Amino acid sequence: MSIYLHALPKRRLSAKALAPWAAVRSPIASDAMDKANALDAAIRPIKAGYVMLGQALTVRAMPGGIAPLLHAISVAKPGDVLVVDGGGYPNNAILGGNMTNEAVRRGMAGLVIDGAIRDVVEIRDYGIPTFTRAITPAGPNFADIGDVGGPISCGGVAVNTGDLVIGDDDGITIVPKARIGEVLATCQETLKAEGKWDRRLNAGEAFADILELPPMKPAP
Repeated sequence: MSIYLHALPKRRLSAKALAPWAAVRSPIASDAMDKANALDAAIRPIKAGYVMLGQALTVRAMPGGIAPLLHAISVAKPGDVLVVDGGGYPNNAILGGNMTNEAVRRGMAGLVIDGAIRDVVEIRDYGIPTFTRAITPAGPNFADIGDVGGPISCGGVAVNTGDLVIGDDDGITIVPKARIGEVLATCQETLKAEGKWDRRLNAGEAFADILELPPMKPAP
C-alpha cells in the first residue's frame, strides 16, 4: 500500500483574485450555485467567528488514518485549506494539536476534516479556522494508504485541489475552480440585491412584499 501524491497546481489564485471573495459568505456562494456545493451540515466549526477563505489541498485517508494528512501538510503552501475525506469516521482523530501547529507555521488558511479531531482547546488557541464532523480523544493509526491532491468527496461534495473553500459560522461551501469567475459575478449581484432589501426592511417594508410573494388567501 502507498500514499499517492497527485500533481499539485503550480499557481495559486493571487491576493487580488481572492480579495472580492472576502465579502462573500458561504450561504451566498451556495445560493449562486442553485443551493449546491455546501458541505454536510454535520461538519461544523469548533469555534464561533471563523472566517475561512482559500484554495483546497485535498486528502483521502482511510478511516482513522493520519499518514496522508501528515504528508499533505508537509507540502502545503500559504493560503491552502486542508480538505480531508476521512470517510466521516468519528471514532479516531486524524488531526491534533501538533499537526495544527505545523499547518499554522506553513501559513495554511484552514482545516476541514470529514472525520474526527482531538486537542480542540489547543487548536482553538492556534486560531486557524477548523471544521470537523466529530471530536474524540481516541488517537489515529498510521496506515500507509491514501491520496494527496487527488479528487475527493468531502461532506457529500466533490472537491478538487485548487477549488475555492469558503467557511464561516454557517458552514462550508466549495466553489469549483473552473466556475470561480461565473459564481463570483452571481454572488456580487446577490450582495447588491441584499443591500437594497436591507434598506427597504429598515424603512419598514415587509420582506414578503419585497420578494413579491403572492398574497395569502382567507381560510375557508
